[in-house]
Amino acid sequence: MKQAIDYSLHQHTFLDVGSRKKSHTAYMLIMTSGCAFIRLGKAEYTVTAGSGFFIPFDCLHAVTIMPGSTYSKVEFSPRLTTTICREAGFFRLTPLISAVAKELGKLLKLGNDITLDGESGNLLRVLADQVAKLKVNSKSTSPSLNGHHQLCLSSLLKGDKVTDNKAIEEITAFTGFSLKEIESCVLMREAIKLSRSGRKIEQIAETLNTSPEMIASLAVPVLGQAL
Repeated sequence: MKQAIDYSLHQHTFLDVGSRKKSHTAYMLIMTSGCAFIRLGKAEYTVTAGSGFFIPFDCLHAVTIMPGSTYSKVEFSPRLTTTICREAGFFRLTPLISAVAKELGKLLKLGNDITLDGESGNLLRVLADQVAKLKVNSKSTSPSLNGHHQLCLSSLLKGDKVTDNKAIEEITAFTGFSLKEIESCVLMREAIKLSRSGRKIEQIAETLNTSPEMIASLAVPVLGQAL
């Protein structure tokens, strides 16, 4: 990043599968629509619309963004001299943080450069002040879901089948995505990972216990392109 604090707005029409890597910056991820899954170690956290998640410096993680999702990202460079939260986890989207992020989004949509000068700079410094006293929580992977339903969602994200109708209903309401949509995206996420390691579609299908035709039929609607 070119400056100590940076704001960007992201819109994903299709599934976006990030690789597992250490963060070079600390950042706030603020979901405005859709859903993101953030893997930290063996746990995968569900960030839904209206939620915020913080990733500190040098944090090994992977981010999956579901189709149709939008979010703001506020990055903080190691060059920043102020104190920054050192833990990963959910943070409360206060009215102030929400309002500042929304205003930065408006400026960006109007074609303004988001720099540390002028109005945008003042707004970025407000967020720097907020991140200095940020408190995060990583005890629950899916806030608003009870323990059993969290386990069901974790199973879905591992590619396992879930047949508990009540759990499916709660997961759909929580994430905004149907069981079929989540299953399709999880399947294609694994397919992408395998393709990045050099495997052909036939090998991918065999590993995922499905058919090459199924992989091919899901690729364009889920990924926006053939695998």
